[in-house]
Amino acid sequence: MSYDVEGPDPVARRSITKPIRTMIVLGILAVGVLVAFQWGWQQLTQPFDDAAAAATPSCTLAPEVVAALPPPNKITLNIFNASGTPEIAGTTAEQLEAQGFKINRVGNDPLGEDLTGVGEIRSATDADARVEQLRRYIPGATWIQDDRSGKRVDFAIGSDFTGITVPVAPADAENTEDDIPTC
Repeated sequence: MSYDVEGPDPVARRSITKPIRTMIVLGILAVGVLVAFQWGWQQLTQPFDDAAAAATPSCTLAPEVVAALPPPNKITLNIFNASGTPEIAGTTAEQLEAQGFKINRVGNDPLGEDLTGVGEIRSATDADARVEQLRRYIPGATWIQDDRSGKRVDFAIGSDFTGITVPVAPADAENTEDDIPTC
C-alpha cells in the first residue's frame, strides 16, 4: 500500500466568494426587513382615510348622556314677533305652552327689530340651561345674552321661523350589562 504524499490536500481550501455571497444575501434580507418595518410603522401612525372613517364600527357605542336641563314647566317665556308675519307670536306661544313652557307675554318685539333667520333667544348670561332647553324646540335660533337680571327668557321670532320642533325624549332605561359597549 502506498500513499500519495504529494496529492491534493485532504482539507479543501475555502473559496473567497462564499463569504461574499453570504454577506450579499444578509444585506438584502436586512434591507427587506427595514422596508417592511418602515411600511408597518407608516400603517400604524398615518391618519385614517375616508374609507376607514366610513366603515361601520365593530362595537356599539354607549348613548350620549344629555346634561340635566330644566323641564319646560320651569321656564317662563316672552314670545315676540319680529318677523312681520301676523299672529305668529300667538301661535308659537300656544305651541310652546302645549309643550309645558310657561308663557308670560306675547306681542310685537319691544326692540322694534325686523329679524331674518329663525329668531333670537334673549336672556341673561347665566341662563345657559334654560336657553339650551328652549333651543331643543327652536333649533337655529341665535342666543343673545344681555345685561338683564332674573330668569326671564325672550324669544323674538324671525322671518325664517317655520314652527317649533318637538325633540325626541331619550329613553329612560337602566344600565344593564347589555348596555355596556364591548368591542
